[in-house]
Amino acid sequence: MTKYAFLLLALLALSVSAGAQQTSDDPYEFILAKLAADDGRFDEALSRMDKIVARNPQNAVVLYERAMILVDASKIDAAEAELRKVVALQPNFYDAERVLGRVLLDRAGTDKTKVDDALLHLQNAFKIYPDDLGTGMAISQIYSASGRPAEAEKIIASMLERAPDQRGLNYAYAQVLTKLGRGAEAVKYLERAVEVDPTFGLAIQQLVDVYQSTGQYQNAADVLQPLINEEPTNLDLQRQQAYFYLRGGLPDKARSRFAALLAADPKDTRTQYYLAESLSELERYDEADRIYRQLLEKTPDDPDVLAGFGLTQVSRKKYDEAAKTFRTLLAVPDVPEGPQTLAKTELAFIDLQKGNLQQAIDAAKPLFVFHDKPNRQPITIAIDALRKQKRYADAVTLLQPLVDKYASDPFVNARYIEMLARAGDKDRARVAASTQSKFGVQNTISAAEAYVQADQYDQAIAVLREALRTKPDEVDLQFELAGALERSGNKADAEKTFLDILAKHPENAATMNYLGYMWAEQGTNLERAATMLTKAVTQEPGNGAYLDSLGWAYFRQGKLELAEKYLNDAARILPRDATVHEHLGDVLAKRGETTRALSLYRVALTLDPESKDEAKLRSKIAELEKQQQAQQTPR
Repeated sequence: MTKYAFLLLALLALSVSAGAQQTSDDPYEFILAKLAADDGRFDEALSRMDKIVARNPQNAVVLYERAMILVDASKIDAAEAELRKVVALQPNFYDAERVLGRVLLDRAGTDKTKVDDALLHLQNAFKIYPDDLGTGMAISQIYSASGRPAEAEKIIASMLERAPDQRGLNYAYAQVLTKLGRGAEAVKYLERAVEVDPTFGLAIQQLVDVYQSTGQYQNAADVLQPLINEEPTNLDLQRQQAYFYLRGGLPDKARSRFAALLAADPKDTRTQYYLAESLSELERYDEADRIYRQLLEKTPDDPDVLAGFGLTQVSRKKYDEAAKTFRTLLAVPDVPEGPQTLAKTELAFIDLQKGNLQQAIDAAKPLFVFHDKPNRQPITIAIDALRKQKRYADAVTLLQPLVDKYASDPFVNARYIEMLARAGDKDRARVAASTQSKFGVQNTISAAEAYVQADQYDQAIAVLREALRTKPDEVDLQFELAGALERSGNKADAEKTFLDILAKHPENAATMNYLGYMWAEQGTNLERAATMLTKAVTQEPGNGAYLDSLGWAYFRQGKLELAEKYLNDAARILPRDATVHEHLGDVLAKRGETTRALSLYRVALTLDPESKDEAKLRSKIAELEKQQQAQQTPR
């Protein structure tokens, strides 16, 4: 209630009580008391109020006004006593309960009895007026501080129903949910707080932490932008955003941000390092190489720079130079465990690429577990080396200790199922797949994909159909089933399954992409495919796979200009994708640009295409080279 509303209420109360005494000066005396209090003349104000109280000892409003003057005069003991009289006289006096609760809370310190006393009066006030967000927040804070987060959650939830767009409430609710172990739910309330106030720093930094921990780096970068707009000279924020762009698969954005930061501070070696990483991701290896070498001249033992330099050399397939760089890194004293493991993993990968298969296995095996979790890259290297030798039973033996220790890990167990299937041990593979299905949808999908990797599509389909018997509406299982059907050659059932998904989930971008690309590959429903893929790209404009699919659909329609546009966009996002390069080469070949097409096909060959795609690329290269020779031969 406002100050002036209370003043009016007090005057009315005094007027009513003075009805039998026509000569009463109480209303006038009350106004003089309030004016004196407003001027800081508290003794005079209290002296006047004492006279009024003497004539109106049971008037709760007058007693409340006297208590408020006592609060302003810092006579808190007397104010507390007066407020207790008020709530005893009039239990539903909202403001008296609220102020008494606040006064008691301010004086309670860590005394639980006093805190509980304050809580009682605040609860009374909130019950009378549940739209009082300040009192509700005070109650929730008491609950949180006293280890009662479930009760705090109920209070804040009730307030959020009344004020869903209040940023502080959304933020507080996120904190309580996190305390309750419901962190996944908390994210949407942090996001709502930032939506209401895009510069709400506390919520932004917490969201950034969440996005980092879940690998949502693009979201982390985007949520920082309003803060950067507000503080354009804050280079730390810009550096943080650029890093997120780099980790989020947007190296071009990262490069431009790091370049701008370097222009502002040319001596910032950390920014130089991240700029080199961005350039390497963009396959601008010469520029990245130059920066790495400059940094190593200044700090030859910097493990991060050595790691980045070595990874760039691996990307360029300069395996001997890369091996030398990683060995240099390992020779540096006191290298942290992370860079050490990376260097050893890359040395194992180099052995794999050079055909030193047993050396690759021996180097990878000690790295299978990192921080008590399966380390996927070394496991993949060892399994790839055994797969190349068709030593499937040995792969099963190698994986067995990991399977025993990490029974619910989808990656480890999928590799195990694949190797069992390749080894012809159908019964053990089936039991392992059935066991994984009990751990949930993701494990079921991983088990099915293991069969797909082993080209055993019937078994993959069986795993998925069995899971769908108990979870018929699970979209991810339906999508995986459609993909397995398509890979098995059963295009008709795959199409039906995809269309069934879209009937219930018409905006499912992944389904639109897969079905649209499948139609484009078949040369059917091309108009519908292009429309569908356009919707998918609109939803996720930064998804290189979707851009590639749309470009391919346009190519199949003969719309070469549009095809080239979207395939170029895809190539910028996926610079190491062999299929994208092949598709773009097909467009250029169709337009008669033989030299550029050949260049793209040759690049695609260096990007580790699947064996069937490699054969197709070599055939296309041979055909174009033949055409070039024919054109150059004099007639």
